Amino acid sequence: MNSNQFAQSGFYRFSNYVYWLMILNILFVVTNILFFFAFITLIPSVNNAIFYFIASIPAGPAVAALCHSLSKLVQNNEIAPFSDFFQAYKNNFMDVLKIWLPILIASFILIIDIQYFNQNPTLFNQILNGIFLVGLLVLSIFTFYALIITTHFKFRIRDIYRLALYYIFKRLKISTGNICIIFLTLVLMFFTSDFIIFLLFSLVGWLLMINTKSVIEDVRKTFVRE
Repeated sequence: MNSNQFAQSGFYRFSNYVYWLMILNILFVVTNILFFFAFITLIPSVNNAIFYFIASIPAGPAVAALCHSLSKLVQNNEIAPFSDFFQAYKNNFMDVLKIWLPILIASFILIIDIQYFNQNPTLFNQILNGIFLVGLLVLSIFTFYALIITTHFKFRIRDIYRLALYYIFKRLKISTGNICIIFLTLVLMFFTSDFIIFLLFSLVGWLLMINTKSVIEDVRKTFVRE
C-alpha cells in the first residue's frame, strides 16, 4: 500500500477522527477547568448554586469553541484542532458571553425550581417538575442553536434568540434528534458515572453537529446576504 492509499484508508481516517476528538475534548476541559473543579469538589445543592453559577460563566465560550471546531470537522472532514479551537474561543468570546449569561440565569432558575419540587414531592410539584425538566431540555437545544449561530454569523442578540427559537420548531425533526442525543447522554451518565461525560464532550458535540449541519447551511442561505 503506497502513502496515498494509506492516507485514504478507512483506518487512517478513523484514527485521525479519534485524535481530533481527543484533542478537542482535552482543550474543552482545560478552558472549562473552573466548572470541572466545582463539579468535582462541590455538593450539587441549592446552597452551592451561586458557586456553580460563577463556575459556569466560562463554559459558554468553551462550548461555543468546541461546537465551532466540530462544525469545521463535519464540513471539511479535517481540522487543525489547536488553532481552530483557540481561534474560535478568542474571536467569539465576548459575543458568546452576551448570549450565554441570560440563558445561564434562566437555566439556574429552572434548576433551583426543580430542586425545590423534589424536596416537596406532592403530585402537583411532580407535575411541575416534569414540565420544568422538559423546559430545561428545550432550553438546552435553544442554547445550542444560539451558540452555533453566534460563532458562525454576526447577528444582533435579539435576532440570534429569534433564530434559535425559530429553528427549534422549523426543523423539529432535527431538534427532536438533538434532544434524544442529550437525553441518551444523561441516561448513560445515570447508569455509569457522572464523570464519564469528561470523556464524551467532543463525541456528543460531534453527533450534535452532524445532526445540525443543515441548520447552519439554512441560516447562511436564508438570512445572510452575500
